[in-house]
Amino acid sequence: MKQESIINNEDEQSRELAELIEAERTHLLRYACYRIGNLADAEDAVQDIFVQLHTREQEHKGQTPANMRNYLYRSLANLCTDRLRRQCLQFVSLEQVTNYSENIPEDFEQEFCLISTLLATIPEEQAEVIRLRIHSDKSFTEIAEILDMPVSSVKSRFQYGIEKIRKGLKDKQSRKVKEQ
Repeated sequence: MKQESIINNEDEQSRELAELIEAERTHLLRYACYRIGNLADAEDAVQDIFVQLHTREQEHKGQTPANMRNYLYRSLANLCTDRLRRQCLQFVSLEQVTNYSENIPEDFEQEFCLISTLLATIPEEQAEVIRLRIHSDKSFTEIAEILDMPVSSVKSRFQYGIEKIRKGLKDKQSRKVKEQ
């Protein structure tokens, strides 16, 4: 009887984990794509995180981190950073990126191009907060937990990053007007 309840508990944890993975997959994929720069590598990174999570669950006999969602994002952020350190970031054409998956919205190409360009102009710590806030739809509190920093720091990085992006857009528009 006791062993049966342990098995049922493990089955319940596995089911909950599968539901979380399904619910977060699209957000994690988009986040990884903006971090890494191409969809194929982003898909690999997300899949690797899920494999690591499953392996961890097996090794620790069903024990999972207290906040699994934060654990997934932090693990994915670390994996993306590691991959970018190991290889030179190679950009592919946006046509190639959008051909990889039919599940990505049609306006993804334009959105990806614009956001990638804007985020490349600001410091990485600010860009990271903006990615988590906008693309992963995380609250400032959740971002603070993921990045292991105070909420006030997260808010200020977001604010300064957005201000720099706005300034960059204004400068770009001014140059276009002068060219005409």
